[in-house]
Formats: sequence, structure tokens, C-alpha cells
Amino acid sequence: MYNVVILWAPDSAENRRVAEVMRAAFDEGKFTAIAKKAAESSIVDIVAADLILIGLQKSGAAEVPTEYFELMRIFKGITLAGRAAAVFSVGAEKASQKMRKSLKDTEIALFEDDPIFVDQKSDKAPEAGEWARKVAGFLEEVRDSRA
Repeated sequence: MYNVVILWAPDSAENRRVAEVMRAAFDEGKFTAIAKKAAESSIVDIVAADLILIGLQKSGAAEVPTEYFELMRIFKGITLAGRAAAVFSVGAEKASQKMRKSLKDTEIALFEDDPIFVDQKSDKAPEAGEWARKVAGFLEEVRDSRA
């Protein structure tokens, strides 16, 4: 069984909706997935996860929401080898470049597809679920290649 953590910031109804669609996309037989606001997360959540999904939305001039600053600081000094991560943006603009750079230093396997989920109303929500299923497949590939 794989542990998945889905983080998002800033906290908004739209961002929560995207995270919940992703959480629901994971097969309960193979995955245990939780969705948490980035402000309520810690390195304990990251270390306990096999797969980390990180959602960001630009707010003002800041590409990375302040809720991620502590995690990004910690990423400078740890190794997350053997785990996988994926980063996505919510809103009108891509907001993931700095987070992706921060994760690369941890030796984590980073999923290349880096989408923007815009206006995830109920009729568009399946896009986030489909992407989450692709990321689940990526995790299994990473784990199989290490076996």
C-alpha cells in the first residue's frame, strides 16, 4: 500500500475541490491518500508519504505561497530518494517553477507533467482526477525500477 499526501495553498474552496478530486482518484486498494492544507502540513507528512502532490496558486507577486516556505527550507537539507512527487498549479498562472527546483535538490523522483487547473467547476474536475491517476502510475514505475 502506498501513502499519498496532497498539499495545497493558499486555502480556497477551488483549491480544496481540486485536492479532493485528486484524493478520490486514488484506488483505495493500492493507496491511502490524504489531502491537507499546506499550512497544516509538516515534514512528518512528507517523510511518511511515498507520493507527494503539491498544489500552488500565485497570490500577488509571490509565486510560492508563504505556507510552503518552511517546507522549502527543510528541502534544502534532506534526501527524499525513493519517493515520488508531482507539482500542479491552480488558477490562471503556472506557479510551480520554484517548488520544482526546491524538490530537485532532495533526489525525489519528480513527475514531469506540470499542469495548470483553471476553473475546476464540477464539469472540469475530472481533469484533476485523470492527472492524479497518471501520477499514481508514475509512482508505480518509480517503485518498480527500484525493485
